[in-house]
Amino acid sequence: MIVSSDIPITVTPEEVLLAQYLGRRQTFPPPILESARKAIAMGQGLFSPATVYDEFAVEGIEGDELILDAGGGTARLRIGPKIDLLRPAGRVMAAVNTIGPALEEQVSKLHASGEALDAYMLDSVGVVALGAVGEAMRRRVESRALELGWGVSPALAPGSLVGWPLRGQRDLCGLLPLEAIGVQLNPHHVLEPHKSASTLVGLGPDYSSRRVGSVCRFCALAETCWRRGKDSLNDCSGD
Repeated sequence: MIVSSDIPITVTPEEVLLAQYLGRRQTFPPPILESARKAIAMGQGLFSPATVYDEFAVEGIEGDELILDAGGGTARLRIGPKIDLLRPAGRVMAAVNTIGPALEEQVSKLHASGEALDAYMLDSVGVVALGAVGEAMRRRVESRALELGWGVSPALAPGSLVGWPLRGQRDLCGLLPLEAIGVQLNPHHVLEPHKSASTLVGLGPDYSSRRVGSVCRFCALAETCWRRGKDSLNDCSGD
């Protein structure tokens, strides 16, 4: 298990606005860009990025379940009908990413004081920032696969992969000590702070890709997700 907090976050006004306009590229008026810049400046003092992750050997697949060697025993993740995405995996990397609670606390304060636009902009900054933490995690997985001479699967997550419901967070997050990064899972299977996300990536010699891609084409939110408009391989942040 590894905990990392040395994660640089860079957010641009254009990314923040694309998060609001569902990735539809357009020219944004100067006042709107300035509002985004103001929110980014505020957010920079509120980020506490952290990731906890670990690598597990794959023991096999039974039906729609992934069976892992979890050190002291066996762990089972019911992935659902898209289990074939992990069939080539010899190992998996499980991770939980967060930017901490301070940003969403400030968003709540702004709402309470009637500053709805600033709250909305700051919340969008948080979405992009969490995506940046996830991107850093994906690069780590790619580096690990390169060491092994293997390829990688897309990034998978409960609640975003069709057939792997949000309640699957319980088993995935059970593989990691979330308290090490100040995150917990509430009774509704939602991570808190809310600007947190889980992910699972397969590594194996039979994967052809060296980059961790997305599973957007399998996502129920595919037609409205802003990340589909980005020129990147980011997966859903889970927020």
